[in-house]
Amino acid sequence: MTSTAVQHQSERAERIPIRVKDPSVPTHPWTAPLDRAAIERYLSAVREWEPVDWSAVFEDVDALLNGEVSHHAAGSTGRKRAVAPPEYDDADELAQRFRGALMQLVHRGLRDEADKKHPDIAALIEQARVLRSEELPGDPWQALGHLRRLGRVTLQLAQRLDEVGIVKGLIE
Repeated sequence: MTSTAVQHQSERAERIPIRVKDPSVPTHPWTAPLDRAAIERYLSAVREWEPVDWSAVFEDVDALLNGEVSHHAAGSTGRKRAVAPPEYDDADELAQRFRGALMQLVHRGLRDEADKKHPDIAALIEQARVLRSEELPGDPWQALGHLRRLGRVTLQLAQRLDEVGIVKGLIE
């Protein structure tokens, strides 16, 4: 049996055949890939996500590394000055900022399989994972050392991903 439908509601309506379901062709109803609770968790995470403020990250890198390395021009500026250890609250905030930046850089590198194509990027990704998992030391000088390592790996990974074309516009 063939059915027809009218395409336009006008004087010259054109009849279009409608295909009747063939019972010999199996069809499966759609099912959601996740349950409701998992979907709500993902939705909540998306709502809470905040983009990385790359300007602030690179300013922090410049401040922590005493101008040794800059995101504007890699290399030494010749300036060496003593840095007082950061206050713990500031150090914790900096560590969180670097961890968020590293997380995004690592995910971008893994998504584009840079770790498989470039061994140096794979090493930086591994360093980033290790540093992100470490707690910030309670001693101010040890915290400063940890922050400097976080900053250096963030900068190096951003530079390499920019060089291979995975991220654009982070490094000037």
